[in-house]
Amino acid sequence: MKKRFWILASLALAAGWVHADAGDVKARQQYMKEWRGLNKQMGNIIKSSNAQSFPADDFAALAAQLSSTANEPWQHFGADSRGSDSEAADAVWNKPQAFQAAIRQFNQSVADLDRAAKSGRYDAVKTAYSQMAQNCKTCHQAFKD
Repeated sequence: MKKRFWILASLALAAGWVHADAGDVKARQQYMKEWRGLNKQMGNIIKSSNAQSFPADDFAALAAQLSSTANEPWQHFGADSRGSDSEAADAVWNKPQAFQAAIRQFNQSVADLDRAAKSGRYDAVKTAYSQMAQNCKTCHQAFKD
């Protein structure tokens, strides 16, 4: 009877870990999906605007939305979230210092973008957006399969 209990308990724990893994993967993918949409909207605004026609308030709202979630996905990259439908490359876990540096660069570029968006200055926003987009690209090249 004891042996049966421990086997069932072990299976229950293992099932919980699998669920946590899938939950973390889904959570971080949801943030990335949201960011992709925000990035697309901001990019379209920049491409279709100039200093005179720039909808500063609309852009600032999008940048603020991005900024409000910029720290959220990183907690979902735990060791138990490796594999299983994850698009994260092994480098996330094999090169944690480099991954943390990429996170810091991204977060700084998002803060810079938010600050530029609040200024309403098209040229400042365009420069900050370009830097943020480059940080996204660089991180995905290094840490996404």
